[in-house]
Amino acid sequence: MKRLIISLALALSVLAASVFEVVYVSGKSDGYAKRINNIDHLISDGNSDEAIAECKKLEADWESGSRKTYTLLSHDAVDSIGFCVSRMSAFLAKGSYQMYFAESTSAKKGLASIKGSEYPLIENIL
Repeated sequence: MKRLIISLALALSVLAASVFEVVYVSGKSDGYAKRINNIDHLISDGNSDEAIAECKKLEADWESGSRKTYTLLSHDAVDSIGFCVSRMSAFLAKGSYQMYFAESTSAKKGLASIKGSEYPLIENIL
């Protein structure tokens, strides 16, 4: 009986950790994508100085937050999004808005990809 209880407790703790990971990664991905969309709108509205400042904040937040996500996700996925965010800041600083929007789109696709990869679907499990 004790083994059954211990097995159930372990299974529940694994399930809880899995749910936490999905919720955490999904929330972070949505938050970063929302911030990128806000920067996109700032550029479209002509507020380039504010967009540059927000993009620098986003880059700093990504760098500090990526340490936590390294333990949960593939390093390649996290690094590629980080590179996109860094290039976004560089392109904004240079005034190259077309290149910024290309990197912005790439970063948003990367965020959607890591979010989608955490859902318990058959293609993610196999």
